[in-house]
Amino acid sequence: MGRVPFPLGFDGVKEIPSTRRTLKNCFNNGEGLIFQRPGIETISTPGGVSRGTFVWNGFHYVVSSNDLLRIDNVETGSYTNVGTIAGTAQIKADVAFNQAGIVVKGGANYTLDKSDVLVDVSGFPFFQPCVDVTVINHRHVWIPANGDPAFYSDVGDASSIQAESFFDAEELPDANRAAWNLRNTLGIGGSNSIEFFRDTGAATAPFRRVSGARVLAGVIGGHIEYEDTIAFVGRKKDQGPGIYSLSGGGAPLKLSNEAVDEILNQYSEAELADTIANRMVDRYGHDILTMTFKRHSLGFFKGAWFEMDSRVGDIQKPWAGGFIRQIEGTYYSSYRGSFGKLSAVNTDFGERMLRVIDMGFEKEMLDYFTCHSIELGIGQGGNSVAGSVALMMSRDNVNYGQPFFNSLGALGEYAARLRWKYPGGLGRYNGFMGMRLYCTEDINFSCSYLKAELK
Repeated sequence: MGRVPFPLGFDGVKEIPSTRRTLKNCFNNGEGLIFQRPGIETISTPGGVSRGTFVWNGFHYVVSSNDLLRIDNVETGSYTNVGTIAGTAQIKADVAFNQAGIVVKGGANYTLDKSDVLVDVSGFPFFQPCVDVTVINHRHVWIPANGDPAFYSDVGDASSIQAESFFDAEELPDANRAAWNLRNTLGIGGSNSIEFFRDTGAATAPFRRVSGARVLAGVIGGHIEYEDTIAFVGRKKDQGPGIYSLSGGGAPLKLSNEAVDEILNQYSEAELADTIANRMVDRYGHDILTMTFKRHSLGFFKGAWFEMDSRVGDIQKPWAGGFIRQIEGTYYSSYRGSFGKLSAVNTDFGERMLRVIDMGFEKEMLDYFTCHSIELGIGQGGNSVAGSVALMMSRDNVNYGQPFFNSLGALGEYAARLRWKYPGGLGRYNGFMGMRLYCTEDINFSCSYLKAELK
């Protein structure tokens, strides 16, 4: 039997079906092994609809519907209702040493102090509806929803804005959309470019543009710090949307491939602006970037994408990761009305997790061959419940036959092998053979190899 390499991730184009590959809720570690992503354990169900989260003053805060909840104990999920956050839009938040600044995208602005005093500052002098906020050197920098120049607060007082506390890109002016602090450099993402500013410490006009340091790509949404840079959904001027990261030079590094761009092109710019970007590190140290859109979710690791989703009964939905924050090495999730933590379980908030390896094998010279058997090197002996994996075969990578289910070994049967071998084999193929392996049961789906016996 010869080994068949696992796919690297989600790749290929619909117009050429034989190129299509995917990993769903599992990923290639870059060394040929398949790991499933973390699942989510339910801790509590506060109810409401999650709109965003942030960590402040040692606590995890969740905006759920119109309530700002402080999670008092992350192990039990007990919480205190701190106050009201108006609206239904997502929130953005960032914290300084004595205050958090909270933005309802396109709506009200708030501050929260260490005594949990929540103040609506929307009517304070010079404030206007915003879409983003960040903190640099204890100043809050606010990004107006209408794309106007950014404005910043006094040091240590997020609600105090002066008449002269407005600034904009000096070299490539365009509508402002996002802001972040990366290595104490302020990035302002516009509709067509990204520019960078340093705090000079001056009492007035403290932010000075870093000359020549600009990126010729606009920000649409979903910006997040990842692997010592910023990843974001954006576009180059007059081009379609893509996922990029900042690089050392002026050109952005494109992360998305044709398969991902095909998904992005199904969305309006307003929908992409609400992209939920997360970062999580699993128990093996895999540092994973995730992007969740209205109807799709994607993960990214070591240069390759993989699909993500969650089940609600028998219906597949975008991944239930929701909004994720880390506290003391554990990642916590707020999704719809549930609060949970990411861990090595095979479910999302109690719902089954579908894991898929969708791949193809193309024989040289494109001649006919027969597949007599397939063996999957999956972790055996460690599952406390019985489980099975299904195999489906295809001659065109579009249409598949009936699934063949095969059971894993029982608890302690570490030497068991998962092999599909039947009288007459698994079919005859004209140069190309598609394979789909999937599992929805409560077993670990980490895999080390795939072998096929071809003649």
